Amino acid sequence: MEKNILIIEDELTLLNIVSAYFEKAGYKVYKAENGLDGLEIYKTKQIDVICCDVMMPLIDGWQVVQSVRQTSNIPIVLMTALDSEVDQLKGYKLNIDDYVTKPFSPSVLVAKVNRLTSKDNSHNNTNKNSIKYEGLEVNFSSRKCMVNNQEIHLSKTEFDLLAYLIKNADIVIDRVTILDEVWGMNVYVEERVVDTNIKVLRKRLKEYGSFIKTVFGVGYKFEYEKTK
Repeated sequence: MEKNILIIEDELTLLNIVSAYFEKAGYKVYKAENGLDGLEIYKTKQIDVICCDVMMPLIDGWQVVQSVRQTSNIPIVLMTALDSEVDQLKGYKLNIDDYVTKPFSPSVLVAKVNRLTSKDNSHNNTNKNSIKYEGLEVNFSSRKCMVNNQEIHLSKTEFDLLAYLIKNADIVIDRVTILDEVWGMNVYVEERVVDTNIKVLRKRLKEYGSFIKTVFGVGYKFEYEKTK
């Protein structure tokens, strides 16, 4: 089902770029260039998720979050140049869901929002800490992976990669986003490292490695096999 996203950003060029990425990802986009207009849209439309700048005219992002949180727990992601620990902690104290620091990759922002809006995905409904499907079991808390009741020993990166793909099941994720989310935005590695790790992960998962699908020219997605 199509999700409605509200993007509040006073820099028009960035607003239009981010909006275009979300439209391409299948979202219905509502745009506002300041916090006051953003809150008016939020009050009059059915909004599923909000991406909001912090430093804006009329009403800033902090005030937007405080106002929305009085009536709703919908996902909120802050987009801001304020990168100090104090500012980030302030955001989380106001109960935001995630945080991107400018300049950021629009693809990463889309991936973060996809993760937040897909938490009720039926494939992930066993519980928040683990998944079990046929002979594959993954516990995110204990970081254990079981295939046909046998533990598969994964490296930290392999487990992080598998967990990230599972938590974004059925979403096509490009290599750059995977690198940023799994390896970290401040770590330089070449894109082919993703392909190498995917190949190894598929081999370790045995028959369940087929759950990791290649979308040629784009990236990868985790898709549960349809039961015959």
